[in-house]
Amino acid sequence: MIENTLKRSWEITKLTFSVMKEDKELIIYPVLAGFFSLLLILSLAIPTVIISLLENTGAPLFGVMEYFLMFVIYFGLAFIATFFNTCVVYTAKKRFNGENATPIETFKFAVSKIHLIAMWSILTATVGLLLMALENMARRAKGIGGILLHILRGILSVSWSIVTIFVVPAMVYNDLTPIDAIKKSIEVLKKTWGESLVRYLGLGTIQTLVLLAGLIPLLLITVGSFMSGMFILAGIMVLIVIIYLAIVSIIFSLANSIFNTALFEYASTGKIPKQYNKDIMEHAFKHEKKNGLFSS
Repeated sequence: MIENTLKRSWEITKLTFSVMKEDKELIIYPVLAGFFSLLLILSLAIPTVIISLLENTGAPLFGVMEYFLMFVIYFGLAFIATFFNTCVVYTAKKRFNGENATPIETFKFAVSKIHLIAMWSILTATVGLLLMALENMARRAKGIGGILLHILRGILSVSWSIVTIFVVPAMVYNDLTPIDAIKKSIEVLKKTWGESLVRYLGLGTIQTLVLLAGLIPLLLITVGSFMSGMFILAGIMVLIVIIYLAIVSIIFSLANSIFNTALFEYASTGKIPKQYNKDIMEHAFKHEKKNGLFSS
């Protein structure tokens, strides 16, 4: 059973990468998302330091300032990620229908959905802030209470990530508001629950193997350089490791978004994207009538 699951996961990965090969410009969007996210974080570095200093001086407004800044960060990062993920989903949708969306066309579409992206980002930032508040409560609590709060925070965080998997495709395909998009995401998730787990196991496993294949030799060289006193080379190797991690993360994040779109396409229209096959898509919905976390 495990062997079959891994085989299917490898097949899903290959088919998803074939979509990326057809539309090479897809890689632009997660790269831009990472770039603008980095700019946002750097732009907020100074106020973050100031707030940290205020914490040390015991300033009474620290809590309010901290949560306000974190909301701004969460909102900004969510907005950037959602905007460019919308670009990915739109491009994949066009490709699945035999069309080729240009970057200019894609950006225009994303801009046309800016109100939905903003609303979704506000909701995401609010949830993130509530989870952070719960985490702070868990840290202040002692004993079993703190442990239970940590567990609750973890469960809520994972649950939120799961039920919102198909939110962006729902906004792109159906022009839904955030709440309706979440409902649609859960509806699709009920049908694709088994395949969604296979996807995360499969892509996650392959991503881990790719990371290990590159990191092991890179880290060995880095440690060897440091132990030999070649600190400049060691510093260069650390930079290479960071770049390698970023590249792998970007590629597999893109792959996840593409396969999400393929599943949503099939669930919404019944059409099998030509880049995939009937077995992959139909197997994704074999779990529909089985009892599970989201069964009605």
